[in-house]
Amino acid sequence: MGKAEPSPGELRVAFKIWLEFEGKPVLGEGGYQLLCKIEELGSIAEASRSLGISYRKALAYIRRVESRLSRRVVETRRGGRGGGGEAHLTPLAHQLIERYRAAVEAVKSSLACLQSS
Repeated sequence: MGKAEPSPGELRVAFKIWLEFEGKPVLGEGGYQLLCKIEELGSIAEASRSLGISYRKALAYIRRVESRLSRRVVETRRGGRGGGGEAHLTPLAHQLIERYRAAVEAVKSSLACLQSS
């Protein structure tokens, strides 16, 4: 027996957004969340823990972004014997966050208009 066709009310528009530089992805939803958590918590380790990803994965993501942009997005300072290093976003990271947030809001606004008509 075949599946019933969905009614127009059952269909919804979904989207994924990412920022690109020279045709290569730089920042998507996961990276956006990671940078926001680093800003909030001041630590890559704490940010990764709160997002449920490994420190290694978080660090690899940051390094990939920095490599693609040839600029730092996170400045770090190592902790002492007991750990406790610090991480701060660079102005470039803040620009990426704002650009990503603006793009998401613009698409959400457009979709809200589309879906209400």
